[in-house]
Amino acid sequence: MALNKTKPKKTQKKNTESKQGHKLVWFTLIIIAIPVVIVVYVLLTSMGGQGEPVVGNRFNGEDLNPSITEEAMNSIQEQASGIGGVEEVTINLKSATLRVHLNMDDSYTQDQIQAASDQAYEIVAATLPIDQYFTNREDAKMYDLEIDTYNYIVDDSHPAEGQIYIKTTKTGAATDRVTDVMTTAKDPELVAQIKR
Repeated sequence: MALNKTKPKKTQKKNTESKQGHKLVWFTLIIIAIPVVIVVYVLLTSMGGQGEPVVGNRFNGEDLNPSITEEAMNSIQEQASGIGGVEEVTINLKSATLRVHLNMDDSYTQDQIQAASDQAYEIVAATLPIDQYFTNREDAKMYDLEIDTYNYIVDDSHPAEGQIYIKTTKTGAATDRVTDVMTTAKDPELVAQIKR
């Protein structure tokens, strides 16, 4: 009698090996897919917000109270227009800073421009009290104030050498106003060294 020597089938071993191979492929795909999905999400959300400004508010509900009204700004502009030598007054309120620009007569001296700047500051203080509108409280931030007074803006017919530009500022955090002559160097020796 001949013995039938057939080899037993190894199908069970092949199935186990192929299942483990599929698990490894799926695990690898998941590991690769996670960062790809995150990157695609970030790209899609950033593309959706393109062309729109990022809007935020650095002030809480207690800040800027009382608020500066359009009527108060119009009153300041009207009164500042009456200052001697003023050719044009512009006023705006952006980013919680009240900006007053006085374009004076081209022939005005630094002393005359300084006097006009001081007079504009007093007009603002009479309309909007400095302690109330331009000084921070413990629980609230308030407005800043800038008064720019100049004889002309530099262009082809007006040289930079003759310009006089005085800036008076009062921030909410500061206790006093600061006046700077923007067209005069604070340290002439340093300017001379830089220009060499």
